[in-house]
Amino acid sequence: MKAQLRFMSAVLLCTATSLPVHAGTPAKGTVFIGAAFGTHNVYKVEFDYDGIGSMTASATILTTLPSAADALVVPGGDLIVAGQGPNVYKVNSTTGTFTTVSSGNNGNAVSLDPSGASVWIGWTDTSPSQVPLKPFANGTAHSVSGNDSTVTSLAFAPGNGVFYANGGTGLGNFGTINLTTFTTARLLASTYADSVHYDRFSRSLILAAAGHAIQLDPANTGTPLGTRDDTSLGENYLMLRPDGRGHLFGTRYGGIDRLVLVDYSATGLIGDASTIIVSTVLVDGVGLSGGVAVDTSILADGFEVRR
Repeated sequence: MKAQLRFMSAVLLCTATSLPVHAGTPAKGTVFIGAAFGTHNVYKVEFDYDGIGSMTASATILTTLPSAADALVVPGGDLIVAGQGPNVYKVNSTTGTFTTVSSGNNGNAVSLDPSGASVWIGWTDTSPSQVPLKPFANGTAHSVSGNDSTVTSLAFAPGNGVFYANGGTGLGNFGTINLTTFTTARLLASTYADSVHYDRFSRSLILAAAGHAIQLDPANTGTPLGTRDDTSLGENYLMLRPDGRGHLFGTRYGGIDRLVLVDYSATGLIGDASTIIVSTVLVDGVGLSGGVAVDTSILADGFEVRR
């Protein structure tokens, strides 16, 4: 099932809604989102979050691609955008110019290899493909065996190996994968695992699907550190991508389109009462899914944390 992302075709300025106010960490900066339907724009979104419960965002079109899905900022500041099929794009985040290669699979989600020299492209119905960045070239798809034969996203946890999720727009499986033998060992079945990301801020794994999130210690995945259920707020994010500073970013899938931010910087626990969620209306009315490309480096027009 294809990742679904769509934004408006003009500049936006919106005000967020939120849970009751707590003390968080203010932040402002730039994120990027690709649109899967209609005109496949990549949007540059400037956001400003006050650390209390309010966020504004404005978006402009960076470029238009032949196809688009999940996007990721890679070292150097370029974007890698999966193309709902074999196309993978490297987009200059300043000029919007892009080049195209083939992943050799059905690519909808993007994970960065810790080497910084390649990305992994996957989805719930396909084998993972490793696409080199230096130089940017066609990828190699790898057949997977073990408990699961497909991989949507990968998370690299320092000292604890590589983890996978294989959901799409619902529940999925979660486990470990050996990237030498491409063998999977399932740890959780039919759970909220459309995506998995390692967050260096909390040194934990963040799984997400259908407006739910699970936080796990990579050294002890048997007992969750925390969970979230944001469906009562109307949220239906499929991914929560960390910025490494105590914030997680996603989009609302279905209903009224929103940019979602979870601030768990106070404790590093997503289920703690101090954790804030804000979601900013993006007024497109089609439905979003997939990941937000977050620039975790300090760039001239990149991410900035305000103290």
